[in-house]
Amino acid sequence: MINGKKIVALCTYRIYGAPEFAFLSELGRLLSEEDYFLFIYAMNSEIGIVEDSSPEVEVFNLIPYDKVDVVVIMNEKIKNRSVIQNIIDKSSANDVPVLVVDGEFDHVATVRFDYAGGFEKVVRHMIEDHKVQKPHFMAGHRNNVFSNERIEVFKKVLAENNMPFDESMISYGDFWAFPCRAATAELLKRKELPDSIICANDIMAINVCDVLKEAGIKVPDDILVSGFDGLDEAFISSPGITTAICDNGELAHTVIEALSNIFSGDRYTSKWIQPVFIPNESCGCLRKDLHVTAAVGELNNLFYHHEDEIHAMQAIISKMLMSKDVKKSIRHLKENHAKHAQVVVEKSCFDFENNYFYDDVEKGDKIVVFDSYSDSEDSYAYDPKSIVPHLEEIMEAGYPLIFNSLVYMDKCPGFVCYSYPRRMLIDYNQTPNLTNCFEMSIGGYVVNMYQKYLRDKLQRMYQNDALTGLYNRLAFRSITSEIFSHESNIGQKITVIMLDLNGLKQINDNLGHMAGDKAITAVATALKDSCPEKAICVRTGGDELLSLIVGDCNVDSIQKDIKEKMAEYSKTYGFDVSASVGVYSTIYENGMDINKVINIADERMYEMKRRIKSKKSGSL
Repeated sequence: MINGKKIVALCTYRIYGAPEFAFLSELGRLLSEEDYFLFIYAMNSEIGIVEDSSPEVEVFNLIPYDKVDVVVIMNEKIKNRSVIQNIIDKSSANDVPVLVVDGEFDHVATVRFDYAGGFEKVVRHMIEDHKVQKPHFMAGHRNNVFSNERIEVFKKVLAENNMPFDESMISYGDFWAFPCRAATAELLKRKELPDSIICANDIMAINVCDVLKEAGIKVPDDILVSGFDGLDEAFISSPGITTAICDNGELAHTVIEALSNIFSGDRYTSKWIQPVFIPNESCGCLRKDLHVTAAVGELNNLFYHHEDEIHAMQAIISKMLMSKDVKKSIRHLKENHAKHAQVVVEKSCFDFENNYFYDDVEKGDKIVVFDSYSDSEDSYAYDPKSIVPHLEEIMEAGYPLIFNSLVYMDKCPGFVCYSYPRRMLIDYNQTPNLTNCFEMSIGGYVVNMYQKYLRDKLQRMYQNDALTGLYNRLAFRSITSEIFSHESNIGQKITVIMLDLNGLKQINDNLGHMAGDKAITAVATALKDSCPEKAICVRTGGDELLSLIVGDCNVDSIQKDIKEKMAEYSKTYGFDVSASVGVYSTIYENGMDINKVINIADERMYEMKRRIKSKKSGSL
């Protein structure tokens, strides 16, 4: 419960379909009247058939069981028993009651359409009323519980009408268009065709009719066809499809009744809904045009909106992939499309020492990278106890929260939450596209930035000396060539400071090469830290270093700082760290050979070194 409101967590799939939206819209309205609040945890891909381990299922891990009063699971939508059982187990561990729609599980309340009873009415109508003699059944997926149930109904009605059954009377259309069309095409290769095709759902029935029409076979004159589940498309298509309606509005009301029973103490209540049989043209009956006007209008609206969305999303994704800033990348969505969304991702996504999508990165703290309810464009820490930022403000409007997992390269880096201040199919319909854009934006940004990190690391390895971190000779040539290609540097003062470590051989011979490396590093660090930030510091040889400074500088102050820093290193290391120095300054002229400037500084440095050797003193 949050702010005195009971929270209903709904686990489902594909909220943007017209039937699903019809149910969600009515359920949301009824829950609002009861002063309940709805959290929708939705997947956009079908895991029950394609894959069992999709990262999308992580959306169900977002359920706040300490705040949720009941969990409603759409079993027929999710289609994955292990995923559903996991939700039930977590609910049970937190003493949260569960209502399963269209499924059988232990210790839960249930609301079920009597699919078997409704489908039996369709099959009996085809066999007993139309007296078909050679019926064929277009089943769903092999070993699917709903498909198997309808196969058994088909067999039962055949047996009761003294009609023999064999396996050749069944094809598998997988409940969907393309496999159904392929199965129908195979059926048409037979020498003897059926006189009727009874389909396990309306989508397959529509496609069966279409394939038959393409083959010159008339429906219902040559072959009768029926469907099941009452999609709006069944009444728009030609011919209209004989079906049985599983009314989503009635489902919403029945779910509300079941929730009322649960909250009254009946945690294992059970309710059934009877589908309504509708004969239609595909079996030879008169046409029925249920919901046609509303459905056509909604489909047209969605079609033209989808056309606009495709162009808009393509433009947005292009901008995102070219962006070097995740905030700017996501801002393209905020400006025009995602006006009611919040995006939360793993903070470790932006730690480019490891690539979140390539490496096994442990999950931890999360950050809000996109908040349409805030004027600030800065990311900020995410508090999981808040569920989403501005929750109280959002709940005041009374409309559901919709959660999607973000999935990129088979990993789930976070989630997006939509909170539309209205109930419209167009809004719900755009959520998968928006989620995909967020995924592309964040995933593409992380991968691109990681690749840049690797390129920069390789470049540093290529152009920086491994011991001192200063530039090497090759990098120095490239950098100076770039600097002095700009006319703005003509007439600028340039200064070269050369350093050569004193007594390196003695340090190596007496203290070892590790001590010699420490001495070289100390001199390099003293040089870099004493020169201006934009100075180009280079290790030119074993113990020789230089700094090129473009612009005015205080050479005496730099030399003094170098001397003091080397004295500090001497105390720390316990041996003398000193260097001979050569300095030369001049005005850069167009075409000047920078090597000549370096050679003058180098000669001055060697003059100092010779004096040190002859006098055994005078070092910095």
